Amino acid sequence: MSSTPAWNERFPVQMILQEQISPIPPYVPYRTFQTFLEFLQDEGIPGRIDKTVWGPRFSGSSGTQLMTALKVLALVDSEGHPSHELEDLVHAEGDDRRALLRRILERFYAPVFELDLARASKGQFHEAFRSFGTKEGVLTKCEAFFIRAAQAAGIKLSKRILVGRHGASKSRTTAAQSRQRTVAALTPAVEKTVAQTPVDPGVPASTLKLELADRILAKYPDFDPAWDPAVQAKWLDGMTRLYEGLSVTSTDRDGTSDEVSEGA
Repeated sequence: MSSTPAWNERFPVQMILQEQISPIPPYVPYRTFQTFLEFLQDEGIPGRIDKTVWGPRFSGSSGTQLMTALKVLALVDSEGHPSHELEDLVHAEGDDRRALLRRILERFYAPVFELDLARASKGQFHEAFRSFGTKEGVLTKCEAFFIRAAQAAGIKLSKRILVGRHGASKSRTTAAQSRQRTVAALTPAVEKTVAQTPVDPGVPASTLKLELADRILAKYPDFDPAWDPAVQAKWLDGMTRLYEGLSVTSTDRDGTSDEVSEGA
């Protein structure tokens, strides 16, 4: 009577698990990674990096992706203890930092560095990342992290690699710049509207202010928290100047109305 083979003899469990835990490239936004390095530089590097360290600054998903990136790049061990390389990366500057970052990237992204990155096509770049077993859902994010990291390391990338990423970035930038130009253009328009609006002695100053506010605010784009800080500052500056302009104008008009009433 033949014995039934053990479950792990029929199914290569170990092989399956190894395939499942095969690390995929980091897909946290590179800005988050860079911000964390700056945080460690300011606050010091703890003996272990865990949620109590990154939790107050990053959301759960961002923190988890950040820790995954640190482990994949061998900057912390499986328990979160920082490597000497992480300490060097945090404190290094200029060419030293670029050289160290390049070594870190070359160690993990071996299939990518097999390409001539200065001449590689978009298709070759995609294929290199798919060789990690990267799923399509996070492929773009994985590539985006590498592109930003490579640029920070001074690695030259072909225009074909950059065109898709930069195209999307350019679209976002163009949209932000468009809003900024709109806000910037509206600031003198606000002042011109305030200055050129005719004074009707029979209309109360409060009514004039409301009419002006409605007319000008109708031209303003709604505030968007997703804007770049520079665009947000420009929008707020424009709104501040608007209210200041209306305040001055109402005072002037009150004086004008009084003069007209006294003359009558």
